[in-house]
Amino acid sequence: MKDKNKQTEIPEEEIPEATEVTEEEPKAEPVADEWHDRFVRLAADFDNFKKRSKAEKDAVYSNAISDAVSQLLPIIDNLERAVAAVEEGPQRDGVKMVLDQAMKAFEGMNVFPVGAAGDPFDPQIHNAVMHVDDEELGENTVAEVLQKGYRLGDKVVRHAMVKVAN
Repeated sequence: MKDKNKQTEIPEEEIPEATEVTEEEPKAEPVADEWHDRFVRLAADFDNFKKRSKAEKDAVYSNAISDAVSQLLPIIDNLERAVAAVEEGPQRDGVKMVLDQAMKAFEGMNVFPVGAAGDPFDPQIHNAVMHVDDEELGENTVAEVLQKGYRLGDKVVRHAMVKVAN
């Protein structure tokens, strides 16, 4: 019987030589770099999409507020005329309270009146409908406000109609 515990020796000629690994063989790194680039581009595209969506949403909100305010401005004008026309009394006080409440609501929406007498004329916020010669006022100065203008943040909702001194 042969002893099974004996180790057999393999002649050196039959042992395969170790192959050297060259730098060209591993192709996993360029594929990983390509996927990394794709991921980075996709993340940047998604970030740009979020920013663009937020800007569009803000613009839609601003336009909606602007449209609503422009519909309410004739009512505010009429309330101001009523306060100016009625003499002291409970009717005037009631109308003034409603006007003040409306103006506070406008302030809450970031809507403020623009254009006051004595301001320098600015075509961005004023609409000059009349000219007057007045030595007391400087050139291109608002002499009188005929209709208030309103601004929503940086956006003009309605230009102020003014009389300008030359």
